[in-house]
Amino acid sequence: MGKKIGVLVVDDSPICRKLISEALQQDPELEVVGTAADGLDALQKVAELKPQVVTMDVDMPVMDGLTAVERIMAETPTPILVLTADPRKQAPELTCKALEMGALALQVKPALDAGPEAWNLAKEVKLLSSVRVIRHLRGMLRTGVKPAPAVSSSADARAFSISPIGVVAIASSTGGPQVVHTLLSELPGDFPAPIVLVQHINSAFSDSLAGWLAAASKLKIRVAKDGDALLPGEALIAPPGLHMVVPSRGRVSLVVGEPREGHLPSGSLLLESAAKAYGRRAVGMILTGMGVDGADGIAAVKAAGGTTIAQSQESCVVFGMPGAAIARGVVDQVVHGDELSLALLKLAKGERPPSVRAAP
Repeated sequence: MGKKIGVLVVDDSPICRKLISEALQQDPELEVVGTAADGLDALQKVAELKPQVVTMDVDMPVMDGLTAVERIMAETPTPILVLTADPRKQAPELTCKALEMGALALQVKPALDAGPEAWNLAKEVKLLSSVRVIRHLRGMLRTGVKPAPAVSSSADARAFSISPIGVVAIASSTGGPQVVHTLLSELPGDFPAPIVLVQHINSAFSDSLAGWLAAASKLKIRVAKDGDALLPGEALIAPPGLHMVVPSRGRVSLVVGEPREGHLPSGSLLLESAAKAYGRRAVGMILTGMGVDGADGIAAVKAAGGTTIAQSQESCVVFGMPGAAIARGVVDQVVHGDELSLALLKLAKGERPPSVRAAP
């Protein structure tokens, strides 16, 4: 067996540290190289022990988990899995703020009396260990500086009134919430097309994700319900455990089904249905994430005459999903994650997006 994956466990509760460590060490490929009781302790041990993955609690003394995530990603970039209490009992923005700071994934802690077998962390930790993280995306968000949202002018309104876009369908996974947050926060409230999104995320965080995105955007953003109308200036997020599809122009349906390529909801199913319903007026977008979900869907949008966009490799946390689509030759434009909103605004006005790179 090769070298084990080193994990640093950070939690102010000795019981939680013990349970998490025991659960991880049941997997022969993992090794807990250390533990920390607060964020400051974690900073020191990440620098000293150089773990491949950090599991991070949120509510801790001395230095809280969000501050620790931000500091680690600025100083010693390391894949971080945030473990937290049920987000439905907290302010929606609290746990998703960790994604903004640079954490890769979120997971809910089981009850303390559930036993080590309930702490099903090994698979997630092993996946995250393969991610090559960089210093925090968009460079040190702790400065508090955010880009100003796009503001539409009267000229934009005239262009929007004859917009060629009917729908924007997006597939996103690991690292995607941060990119989606930036994208949606920079679009104007009168963006002329509805947006539908599949974001792979732990099911307990879907509502808090929607709340976090909505708080930063002029668009109306919510988790979709069966039969919801597709309206300009609104974004619908697929709920956990159901596929979201566009059965006809102007509405979405939620469908019970088996996972596709390991995902429920499936980005490809959403994109394929959008292509069928909207044809050349569909825009398909595939963002950072592991695996190949969305590649079939992007191919369907391309075949229907729609426009396809993939996030660029250098701006992805994981290039798997965009890379799979690009490799198939079905991507029209490759765009940096910071420029996706500009790309959509250009398309909405019948122009080509800026900073486009030809797919290889």
